[in-house]
Amino acid sequence: MTPSKFSFNPKTLLGLLILGAIIVAVSCSTGGGGKMTTGQATQVVDSAHAAYKASDWETYARWMHPEGLARYESILRPMVETVIKVDSSGEVADSFTWLGQELNTEEFMNMTPAEFFSFSMNEIIAAVPTLKQAMGSSDLEVLGEIPEGDSLMHVVVRTTAEAMGIGMSEVSVLTAKEYEGSYRLLLSGQLEGLITAIAQNIQRRFG
Repeated sequence: MTPSKFSFNPKTLLGLLILGAIIVAVSCSTGGGGKMTTGQATQVVDSAHAAYKASDWETYARWMHPEGLARYESILRPMVETVIKVDSSGEVADSFTWLGQELNTEEFMNMTPAEFFSFSMNEIIAAVPTLKQAMGSSDLEVLGEIPEGDSLMHVVVRTTAEAMGIGMSEVSVLTAKEYEGSYRLLLSGQLEGLITAIAQNIQRRFG
């Protein structure tokens, strides 16, 4: 099966759209240690969601907390590494194929968490053209913010999306954590489960 034939059913695709939009919802400057305001959150949400709609995953990764990127990598990277061939002497192949693309093994192994995130999302979107189209039609609205302690900000968002003629709207709570004077988004439990399911689906189809 070729990458162009890779697809999800409508419900799975919409789940990816909704939860994928959530991951970029918040990453706001605290203005030198002050409380994050609604205006700051809305401005950054608009910028982050623009990257999501454009499938600009390098920019998208900048909105994520290092802990979120590391968690994403820990879920998906092992799935990719299973296709890297090792011969009987223990030598690793110079290249390998994932989602129909030939990749340099050394370059892959040396990727930072942010680089891996951008790389893997680009490959997944390339393998599922309808997903990119649907992401471009998604909308996200910040409904409110709830601080917790000195380092966490819980953000309520409404995300809407449409794929294959089916629309969906979801209100969710996500958490941003302070990082170097700013906030960056953590990976939600829902998204962890979805990433795992996607990785397993990819693994079954492409090996």
